[in-house]
Amino acid sequence: MYNNNILIGIYNNNKDQAIEYLNELENLLLIFKGKVYKKLLQKRFKKNNLTFVGKGYLEKILIYVKKYSIDTVIFDDELTLSQIKNIEKKIKCYISDRTKLILDIFSYRAKTSYAKMQVKLANYEYLLPRLKHMWDHLERQKGGIGLRGPGEKEIETDRRLIRNKIKKLKDKLKKVNNQILIQRKKRINNVIISLVGYTNVGKTTIINKLTKKKLLTENKYFTTLDAKVNKIYINNKKILLVDTIGFLRKIPTKLIESFKSSIIEIENSNIILHIIDISSKFIKEKFIYITNFLLNELKLYNKKIFVVFNKIDKIKNFNYFFIENKIKIKILNNKYIIYNNKKIEFIIISSKNKNDIKELKNFIYNRVYNI
Repeated sequence: MYNNNILIGIYNNNKDQAIEYLNELENLLLIFKGKVYKKLLQKRFKKNNLTFVGKGYLEKILIYVKKYSIDTVIFDDELTLSQIKNIEKKIKCYISDRTKLILDIFSYRAKTSYAKMQVKLANYEYLLPRLKHMWDHLERQKGGIGLRGPGEKEIETDRRLIRNKIKKLKDKLKKVNNQILIQRKKRINNVIISLVGYTNVGKTTIINKLTKKKLLTENKYFTTLDAKVNKIYINNKKILLVDTIGFLRKIPTKLIESFKSSIIEIENSNIILHIIDISSKFIKEKFIYITNFLLNELKLYNKKIFVVFNKIDKIKNFNYFFIENKIKIKILNNKYIIYNNKKIEFIIISSKNKNDIKELKNFIYNRVYNI
């Protein structure tokens, strides 16, 4: 699974964005060292309820599956149970989607017992409505000769077992979350700063530079799953830096709900640093996605949010018009971004540059203590 892959997406008007989504899937597959043989896009006004893409387009996919001995076809949106069944009947290989791929990555990445519980919960909640199809798929793998279907009784038994596991995991996570809340209360007198941003923008690298630690960093998505708290001292003042899970467009809702600890840390921060990869081709979409999530979904309107444009070293002949043109927003006095009538102060750095890290330290200190 995920060795030889084809990626499938659909688009209406914005083909470039659809291509970027498939590129994200390809980058996600690097975690499993998976090879992508083909990325296919079909222009459609809406998804086909039966097969996601058109039935005729499935024939095209089948040709490539046979040509490259593909073991997995991954669709860029979450598939319904009926869509998976209908596509598998035609293509006869493993069918995955963005949600399942991300769940598998989280399962692979989870190291702490807390993260593992969160991933298990998300996996069970993904599995529950697809249980009957899983049974059917297992029968086909065994050849289906002389086998009877599992029957509704056995499937319902499995559903009950999974529901019980979901309940137990939620109870365990509730206890752990309560312990986290107790730990958080002990930090109530400390200044807490959360670093948030799209996955793989360099949050952990920045924390390493600020704290002189050597936390794991990789040029891959979702290196950080747990919210990690790190201490720094600036002018003898202690500040706690929180490294949070990276965001990703189309990330499964259930998975976001499972990883609430990261989000709670953001909500309890004194200051939020929104880290942006300024060299990203789709900086506008990523900036708007994260900003809207922080302001609208988490309702952090009253929080101090500052933007840190990272990876400036990757931009040749940079000037402030570059940001205005890329994000299509107004910059005021080379200091503020004006977004939805909200002034957001920003700083531009390269995490590779020692002087930029010193400047970021001063920036943080001055904003914390209103200097």
